[in-house]
Amino acid sequence: MISYFSKHYRIYLITLITVLNACTLLNKKEEPTLILTNGHIWTGKESMDFVEAIAITENTITQIGTSESIAGLSGPDTKIIDLQGKLATAGFNDAHIHFLKGSLGLTQVELSKAESLKDVISMTQQFIEENTDKEWITGRGWQYTFFETGLPDHQTMKFTDIDQPVFIRAYDGHSAYANKKALSIAGITSATVFNGFGEVVKDKKGEPTGTLKENAMGLVDKFVPPLSKTDKLDALRKGLELAASLGITSIQDANGDESDLNLFIKLLDQRELTVRYAAAFSVDENTSNEAIDRFSVLKDSIGLINQYIRADAIKFMIDGVIESHSAAMLKPYADLPADSKDKYGSPTMPFARYNDLVKLVDQKGFRIYTHAIGDSGVRVALNAYESVLKENKARERRHRIEHIETISPLDIDRFAKLNVLASMEPNHAQPGPGESVWERAIGPERLPYSFAWKALLQSGANLVFSSDWPAAFSIDPIRGLHVAVTRTNPKGFPEGGWIPEQRISLPQALKAYTFSGSFSSFEENKKGLVAPGYLADVIVFSEDLFKIDSLQINDTKILLTIFDGKVIYNQMN
Repeated sequence: MISYFSKHYRIYLITLITVLNACTLLNKKEEPTLILTNGHIWTGKESMDFVEAIAITENTITQIGTSESIAGLSGPDTKIIDLQGKLATAGFNDAHIHFLKGSLGLTQVELSKAESLKDVISMTQQFIEENTDKEWITGRGWQYTFFETGLPDHQTMKFTDIDQPVFIRAYDGHSAYANKKALSIAGITSATVFNGFGEVVKDKKGEPTGTLKENAMGLVDKFVPPLSKTDKLDALRKGLELAASLGITSIQDANGDESDLNLFIKLLDQRELTVRYAAAFSVDENTSNEAIDRFSVLKDSIGLINQYIRADAIKFMIDGVIESHSAAMLKPYADLPADSKDKYGSPTMPFARYNDLVKLVDQKGFRIYTHAIGDSGVRVALNAYESVLKENKARERRHRIEHIETISPLDIDRFAKLNVLASMEPNHAQPGPGESVWERAIGPERLPYSFAWKALLQSGANLVFSSDWPAAFSIDPIRGLHVAVTRTNPKGFPEGGWIPEQRISLPQALKAYTFSGSFSSFEENKKGLVAPGYLADVIVFSEDLFKIDSLQINDTKILLTIFDGKVIYNQMN
C-alpha cells in the first residue's frame, strides 16, 4: 500500500515539477533578454517619431515605449543598458558594398585616408618597408585628383620602381597603377594593344605609363598570386570588426560569385557572422546561360531560407566612371576634344545584349542592380527595366540603378513610375578644393543634376544609400550622412554646400541608410525600423544628430552596436 501511494506520489511530484518548470520557462521566455532605456530612439516610421526604451527578447524587438513602461517588463535575468539620453536608431544597411574586396584592403596598401600625392608616397613606402617578404605589393585608394593629369605614371610613382611588383587600384576600382616590374611580368610593352573595355594608357612616345583602365587591369591582375580561403576569412573578420564599430548591421554585396557566398556561409556556420548579408552575382555579356542557371539554383536554395543570408540579386555594369571618361553620356564630355573616340564614354556591352540579359534574369525572379553612372547609362537601364514590365510576367519588382552620378532631368520621374530604386553613395559626392577632374569632365550644363538626391526624392523615388566600399573614400555611414545633409566634405567645404539644392534632410538620409535598404531586398517587414516584431539590430550614437549642427555630423561616432539582439560593439561608459 505504501509502495503504491509512494509510486503515484512520485509521479504526481514529477508531473507538478514539470508543469512548474514549463511555466517558469514560459515566463522567462516572455521576459526581455535586453532592455535599452532612457534613450532618444528614432523608430524610423516618421521623420520625428521617437520613443525612450526598447525591450528585446532573444533577437527580436518585442516592445517599445517609455522608460517606465518598458522597465516594468524586466525580469531577474534581463540585461539593462542605460542609454543616458543618447540617440539610437535601427542599424545601418549598406546597400551597395564590395565587402570582401574592402576587407582584403585592410591587409594591403590602404590609401582611402590619403589626401595628397605626398600621402600616397609616404603610406605606400611605409607599407613596402614593412612587407619586404611579400611577393606582390597590392592595394587601393588613390584619387585621380592627386595627379596633375588625373592619372598616375612612372614619373609620379617613381618611388615604386623596385624589384617587387606593385599593383594599386584607384579608390573607385576602375583604374590601377602598375609599376615597371608588374608591367614586365605581364608582358605589357609599347606594342601591347588592348581592344576590350578599358585602356593601357600610353605617353606621347607610345610607352605604357603604368595606368590601366577598366578591364585592361586584368592584364596584370591575373598574375597577382591568389589568396587562400583562410586569408579571405581572416580579412572578412577584420571587415566585420570595422563594420560593427560603424554601426553597419546589414550589407548588400554589389558583385561576387559562389565562392564569395560560401565564405559568408562559413562564417555563419561558425557563428562569426555579425551582419546580414545579401549576395549579388555578377553577370556580363560573356556570362553563360549555365552560369545564370546556377545562380538561380543558389537563389532558390540559399537566398530566402534564413534571416542572415540571401542570394537573390544580379549585378550588371552598363558603363564605367566619369573620371576615366568611361561612363556613358548623352552628350560629349566637356573636357575631351570634339574628335575624341571616347567623347560619349564606353558602354561595357552592347545595349541589345544587356536588354536580353535583363529580360532573362528578371524571368528567373532576380532583383537586378545595374551600375550606371553616366546619364546615357541611366537611361539605358531605365529602358531595359521598362521593357520587362511590358514583356515579362507581372509581379512586384524592386530593380535598382546604382550610382546615378549624372541624370537627364527627363528621366527623374521615371524612377517612381517604373518602381525603380535609386541606389546612390553620398561619399562619392565630396568635392575638394578647386574644380575636380569629375566636374571638368561633365561640364557646367550637367552639374545641377549631379548626385540628384533631392530631385529623385521629390519625384517619389525610393532613395537607397550605401558606401560602395572600397570604391569610395570611406565605408563610414556617418560620413555619408554628413555629405547627404550638408553637401560638404568633412571639413565643411565648400561653404554653403556643393550643389546645395540637392541636399536632403537628416530623416530622409537616415531612412535611405536603414529602412530603404531593407525595402529594396523585400525585407521591410523585419528590419530597418525600431518596432515590435523587427529584428533587434540597433545602434547608439555619441551625439544626437537631430540636435546638433549638421556640420558636426561627421564628428559623431557609434558607441554601441547590437546585432541580432547581442552587443557586438560597445564604447558606452
